[in-house]
Amino acid sequence: MKNLFDYIKTQVDDAELYKKADEIISIEIKQGHIKAVDGKDVVGYSLRMNKDGKGGTAVSSSEDDTSIVDRAITSSKYRTGKPFKFLHEEAGNVQCYDSKLAEMTAKELIAIAKSINDRLNKFGDITSQISLERTISHVEMMNTVGLSDAYKKTHLKVAIATMSESGFVQNAYTSAFSSYFEISDKQLEDIVNKHMISNKTHQVETKRMPVVFSGKAMGALMTRLLAGVNGEFISKGVSPLEDKKNQVIASDILNISDEGNLPQGFATIKFDDEGTPTSKTTIIEKGVLKNFLNSVSSSEKLEGKVTGNAQKKTMFSKEIENQPLLDSTNFMVHPGKTSDADIIKDIDYGIYVDGVMGTHTGNIPAGEYSLNVSIGYLIEKGKLTGKVVDAMVSGNIYEDLFKIKAVGQKLELMNVVFYPMGYSPMVRFDEINVVGTK
Repeated sequence: MKNLFDYIKTQVDDAELYKKADEIISIEIKQGHIKAVDGKDVVGYSLRMNKDGKGGTAVSSSEDDTSIVDRAITSSKYRTGKPFKFLHEEAGNVQCYDSKLAEMTAKELIAIAKSINDRLNKFGDITSQISLERTISHVEMMNTVGLSDAYKKTHLKVAIATMSESGFVQNAYTSAFSSYFEISDKQLEDIVNKHMISNKTHQVETKRMPVVFSGKAMGALMTRLLAGVNGEFISKGVSPLEDKKNQVIASDILNISDEGNLPQGFATIKFDDEGTPTSKTTIIEKGVLKNFLNSVSSSEKLEGKVTGNAQKKTMFSKEIENQPLLDSTNFMVHPGKTSDADIIKDIDYGIYVDGVMGTHTGNIPAGEYSLNVSIGYLIEKGKLTGKVVDAMVSGNIYEDLFKIKAVGQKLELMNVVFYPMGYSPMVRFDEINVVGTK
């Protein structure tokens, strides 16, 4: 990579060269039988450079491809806006690599997936599908202001789905970390119990009622808050939080941070895709808005701190050719003081939302949501009594964050469309709009 970068420096005014190499093994097992085993190696180089006061970009899959410079220069002729600004700040070490996980063979990973299947079947005779993906990444970055750094990262993602007799997903569970982890028998038992509960279905009334979002489903709400604290949206005046810093915007039991340096978090990285070291950024503390998330460009506009949240990622893709945009790393809704069991025990009538459709729709920066409940359960007299069908929840998070009555303790992986977002416990909201068909 150094040879290519040395050549680039002779052709442009200043530049940044980014390399990412991934080794991926994915396994899928259905009913204890191997359905698919895939392995692939992906290497990509991304160049951002300035020449004659204009910025340009290009990508390549080879270190020997010097045409990446000419293509970047060509792109600069059609790009509007300011040239790129490159920074250099020393990054500390983070825990995002597990040698045990990295050294596991495909055979060992298959055995782990089969073991999960066998243990799952001890709790009930159900149709299940288990997928496991292990990734080993090597990231390297150089720029013309002195940055030359690299890190290795491992990633393990396990997904479990149970299927109804008609072939639809009845219950789903996903977890991911940078280190090896195991799915406990208690977690598997909970998956089966929710599957069994789903055999009985309920329609619900249209009215305001208590709604408990599982940690997994909280991603649909938090993606709206993430847009609200996005420094680019703040600088453009499209966020309702623009003038709310150091003001109360939520219940005083809510605490949220973004932690790119979380030990072994699924999204933990040494530095972001602009080379900024990752850190912990407190977003909400006891209901008070404390900070926004900033990239290099938004920090200049807002005169704020760069937070290490620029990533080559969009809501629908995560490719080397994506330009760095503000996004979450490990977006953390912090555990509260209420046990998970106690969160629903005094709810006489409400719903527990465990999965939704429509996360990416609506006016996300404004905080609006209208979500179809894809996986949810009716709560009656403190217990889950069956699967909710034909129901929708709607509202605005900037109103509903004040309706939080309890925050649970067990963290789950938050999902947003195709990618995880962070971790959250279950959260109880009171007086949420529910549209049903009863």
